[in-house]
Amino acid sequence: MDTREWLMSERNLADEPIESLAGDLSEDEHANLALMVRQCRGWSSQDIEEVVAVMAPDGVYHDITLPPAVGHDAIREFGGRWLESVPDISLYMEAFCAQGNVVCNMGRMSGTIARDHFGLPGTGRRFDCQFSQIGFVEEGRFKYLRGLWNAADMYNQVGWDIAGLKR
Repeated sequence: MDTREWLMSERNLADEPIESLAGDLSEDEHANLALMVRQCRGWSSQDIEEVVAVMAPDGVYHDITLPPAVGHDAIREFGGRWLESVPDISLYMEAFCAQGNVVCNMGRMSGTIARDHFGLPGTGRRFDCQFSQIGFVEEGRFKYLRGLWNAADMYNQVGWDIAGLKR
């Protein structure tokens, strides 16, 4: 089975007008979903400032494979390193949920490891793996955003030893 045959959406929801995604969400939940969509669009357009803009000044962005980035400067540095190593990163959001101050998404993350990636060698190989995010919103920005992705699948696709995932 092709890895994309089971997608829950035939279109990238992050590319849709935010108004079309509202459904039965409250006004606050709709605003929180808009934050999630904005940061997905930021990654996919290689604009780290869009990612930083949705984060609280002391917010935490936690990619599960690395230590958390805390605050705008650290998030900007972390994101800049991702974009240097994967300059064509793209997030495909196939589903989401929003309840109160919590918003989640799931989909696919893809790109090419063009340069060294946090100590791992650039391979020039593409990856396409599952990802999801969960964000907690306070005062209109993410106070905490955690990115979860199938790192073992990505490692296998780009030719890295998955033993490197051990902490």
